Amino acid sequence: MVKARSKARSIENIVKDVIKNLSGKGRVSEEEINKAWRGAAGDAAAAHTKPVSVKRSVLTINVDSSGWLYELTIKKRELLKKLEGQIRGKQLKGLKFRIGEIK
Repeated sequence: MVKARSKARSIENIVKDVIKNLSGKGRVSEEEINKAWRGAAGDAAAAHTKPVSVKRSVLTINVDSSGWLYELTIKKRELLKKLEGQIRGKQLKGLKFRIGEIK
């Protein structure tokens, strides 16, 4: 019985570690990304966009119309510079805009 208990504790510790790693330091919250994006893009642009993911240091943002897509694409370098250092633990290398759902 002692072995079963020690294994159960060991598995429990493993599960706790996995959960901690999934929600821990390396992950950036959706709220943090949205706040940084709104600060960089401004309220008007933020109302027509939604950050959807960060993969390989590229922030992908859905845009609700081709007009906003064009305007944000033109301002891509400026926006990237404003986002510099705003998202904890992430150094963004690029922005990717695409037409998509923003709800």
